[in-house]
Amino acid sequence: NWSIISFINLLSSLILRFAYPKRGTIFRWKGLYFWFVFTFSALVVIAQLIFLALIGITNNGKTIQDHWWMTLFGLMKFQSWRSPTVIYFLVLEILVGAVAFSEINKFNFMGCENPCRDSLPSVLERIGYRLRLGSCLLLPAVQLASGISNPSWLSLPFFICSCIGLVDCSLTSNFLGLFRWWKLLWIYSSFDICLLCIYQLPIQFPQSLEVVAESVGLYKLSMVSGFEEIFSGISLLAFYFMLSCVRYDLEDMQSMMSMPEDSLTEHLLPEKSSFFVRQLRSGVRHTNILLRGTIFKFFSINWFTYGFPISLLALSYWSFHFASICASGLLAYVGYILYASPSLVHLHRLNGLLLIFILLWAVSTYIFNVAFAYVNWKAGKDMEIWEMIGLWHYSIPGFFLLAQVCLGILVALGNLVNNSVLLCLSNEEIQIANETLFTDVVVGSKRRYQSFDCGYDCLGTAKMLSSYYAVADLPDSYKTWIDACCLHGILLCLSSKPQH
Repeated sequence: NWSIISFINLLSSLILRFAYPKRGTIFRWKGLYFWFVFTFSALVVIAQLIFLALIGITNNGKTIQDHWWMTLFGLMKFQSWRSPTVIYFLVLEILVGAVAFSEINKFNFMGCENPCRDSLPSVLERIGYRLRLGSCLLLPAVQLASGISNPSWLSLPFFICSCIGLVDCSLTSNFLGLFRWWKLLWIYSSFDICLLCIYQLPIQFPQSLEVVAESVGLYKLSMVSGFEEIFSGISLLAFYFMLSCVRYDLEDMQSMMSMPEDSLTEHLLPEKSSFFVRQLRSGVRHTNILLRGTIFKFFSINWFTYGFPISLLALSYWSFHFASICASGLLAYVGYILYASPSLVHLHRLNGLLLIFILLWAVSTYIFNVAFAYVNWKAGKDMEIWEMIGLWHYSIPGFFLLAQVCLGILVALGNLVNNSVLLCLSNEEIQIANETLFTDVVVGSKRRYQSFDCGYDCLGTAKMLSSYYAVADLPDSYKTWIDACCLHGILLCLSSKPQH
């Protein structure tokens, strides 16, 4: 029921997810917000019931229903028991009002304590942790689905950010790179949702405005809409709400990664729970899930055994199946790998360049398919030129774009494994260097203190003998030997330089 009522409900939900505070803090506008939701739900239910009563009394529901302002506001007429849409609508509004009322009273109804009040928060916290972890893992895929399910100018930022995040994660082995510019995308997705909902309202827009709206990517949802449009709207809503659930966790992980090791602020602030941030033995923080014991060994061995040959085979198949100028670059990469067998460091750099090339190709294909409908190109010679370059037009380009991105994901996985191996080797070298330095420091300290003890013994012996021959009549050779012992002890003490 696209109407003002549904738009206000959707807008209230977006505002709640946008303004809801971090766990453990106070929601300042909680009372005002939930009072508004409760009052609005109650007014909607009362207005709908009065509207149904008027239809039943006057028996002239057709005339009332034909008023455009009634449809725009969202009041519905009861059709039949086979599709009681108005009943579902009333049940949902009553549930919304009940939840808002329970939030106002903090799980207290009419002054009575809820026996589940103490156990409910802990249960919800455990469920919420698993939901947030799942949202972190699925959010990059949902973002990609929002971009390619219905390619348009409005969806292009999601696709571009997905490609940039994939490159960042591949080159730096940083899982947070997949969420590059997530704050801007979060605000932008809410703007897209509001635009899409406003465009669904039963209003007769001017013809020029409809042309502009359809050109940027807005569409009308109905029972005859295609699956790509429906899937695009669902993925857009899922992206906003999933990102709103994990935004504070992303902020915590970013602050932990940006904080220097062994800083005073880190020790003063309370420990933050994070999903993916771990610390190596050398003290370096990372979010690479491959650097975790058995996962690293299993994934790296299987990748070099099966994954790398499969990626070369996929690149070769793509080069021959979609023969073009751009595809020749993939074939040249495969030939160079088989001929030169480069080192791991050189292969890491080469894979990074290949990944950037594939994703730039995918973005160009995206823009080409979006702009194709608004450019008067002929289907003959013009298309042959573009296909020779490597740009194809499809009626549903989402599948072709998904195949290109999957090709980039294969290259990104190889780069991620290479980077993980290099990071693990560098960490082991740092660890060995630290252990060697520690051993040298300990041995050197022992030698210095042994020299100091020896010099102290020589100096003590010399002092004792000097005090003896001061009163005794000794030969000159003995006195010369005692002076040499004193000098030797002083030199040993000065060369060792003890702290005390």
